[in-house]
Amino acid sequence: MKLNSLGLSSIGAKLTLAICSVIALGFGSIVFFYAKQQEKNILLQNERAFQQVLNSVSEGLQTVMITGSADVAELYADKLKGIKDVDDFRIVRTNGLEAFRDNETIHKVNQHRGEADFEPRPTEHEHRVFAADDANLVRAISTQRFVYYYHQQHGLEHLTFLLPIKNVKKCHRCHGKEREVLGVLEFRSALDTVREQVRQTWMQSLLVLAMALAAVLVVATVVLRRYIVRPIEVVSLAMAKVAAGDLNQNIPVIGRDELSLMALSFNKMTGELRDSYAGFNSEHNKLETILMGTDEGIVVTDGSGAVVLVNPAAEILLDKPAARIVEEGFLRLLDDPQRMECSLEHAGIAGTNDVFLYHQRFLAVYASTLKRTDGRMLGHAAIIRDMTKEKRLEQLLRELSNTDALTGLANRRALDETLAREFALAHEQGRELAVLMFDVDHFKKFNDSHGHDQGDRVLKAFAVTTRSYVREVLDTVCRYGGEEFMVIARETSQEGAVILAERIREGIEAMVVDGLRVTTSIGVAGIRETGAGTPGELIERADAALYEAKRSGRNRVTAAARGGAA
Repeated sequence: MKLNSLGLSSIGAKLTLAICSVIALGFGSIVFFYAKQQEKNILLQNERAFQQVLNSVSEGLQTVMITGSADVAELYADKLKGIKDVDDFRIVRTNGLEAFRDNETIHKVNQHRGEADFEPRPTEHEHRVFAADDANLVRAISTQRFVYYYHQQHGLEHLTFLLPIKNVKKCHRCHGKEREVLGVLEFRSALDTVREQVRQTWMQSLLVLAMALAAVLVVATVVLRRYIVRPIEVVSLAMAKVAAGDLNQNIPVIGRDELSLMALSFNKMTGELRDSYAGFNSEHNKLETILMGTDEGIVVTDGSGAVVLVNPAAEILLDKPAARIVEEGFLRLLDDPQRMECSLEHAGIAGTNDVFLYHQRFLAVYASTLKRTDGRMLGHAAIIRDMTKEKRLEQLLRELSNTDALTGLANRRALDETLAREFALAHEQGRELAVLMFDVDHFKKFNDSHGHDQGDRVLKAFAVTTRSYVREVLDTVCRYGGEEFMVIARETSQEGAVILAERIREGIEAMVVDGLRVTTSIGVAGIRETGAGTPGELIERADAALYEAKRSGRNRVTAAARGGAA
């Protein structure tokens, strides 16, 4: 697996970019502060230098003016304009007009002195430098000094000094002492040289910043790659392999930093995963062995109801391939979706056990709904067991427990159960019910003369003949005990039972077993005719009638009278 696919190739770049951005921001702030401070210092030094020049000029002008050499002052001002970096130098009156360009000051001085000491200029012109109410001029007059920067068209920047000319005591002789300020010296200097120094300072600062950032970038890249990015790549690659199923991954632990702790945690995690997986695999193998080897069919669904597990036994028991079971779904496992759905509805968490007759097999199906602790359904599960042998054995045992072994007729136990049930129904619903009790005449002598085996053969034939005359659905033939037999005739009156008894007697009389003949005596009792209140009383009435038949000569049918008399 490529590291690029994990996104690890950008970790170093991101970390380096983040760290270098922080460092660049810090360095840039320092460099910016340093460069701005240097710019401020350069401008301040430039201002101080020009301030000193301006102070010297101001003192020189005052000296010239005190001597009365106004023409020299004008010439002095014009010469200063030619000095490098000096764009303009003017002497301005407090009204904003340039001095020494007209005769206004000469007239005022001559007037104040009362003498024509100064000759007027032959030519004069008025040049306004500032408006009379110019804020910079007003501020300069009211302070000792005023400095400001301004930009001309085409982006040229200038530094302007406005220095007030104080009316000192030496000036009072010519100008009087009414005014505190006689005028203002305007000194204007271009800042090209200063700005070039500032630009050089910025360039040097940026060069230092670039070199520092380059060095930091190289060092940070190397350090991050070695101590952060590479260990993370190793861990990420190992995690990718673990995710792909390879749990045999261990990361070298170097140092005691956070990445080392992460490596330790990863190694511990993979170790625990290996142990857990080994245990899970072992349990999975056991479970798979149980599921695939058991004789019980197992079918499981997921939360959506889709079948996700079918073991081989389920395919055999349901006589369906697993693909068909999955396709048809859980509810159609036994082709009876309504019954299966009903079983699930009543199953709950404990499940329910239901027996289906499916393809001539009895299948016990234990169905249940699996749920989470919060009540959400995980799926359904069904355990299917073949109960055919058990059901057949149960039926056989039931038949054996209710069947006489010699004759194949119902035995005394079945007789008692059947008669009790039919007697109760006859009373509840007003039905007719009669019993026939009969035996083989002189059977003891027959046994003594011909042996017990011959007697058993006679009893078997006796049972077969009797069964041939009764109704298959309504009548039940039972062996009462020894050579005694009984017929329970449902929905039959005593009169009808007598007719049935005569047919049986005639059939027995006509029967030949191994060349031998026997006869039978039969007592008949009806529930309505005798007024019997219990099954026992009905049997007693029939037994009394049988006794009367025997006493009367045997081989005959006798009906019981009310109260038991024949």
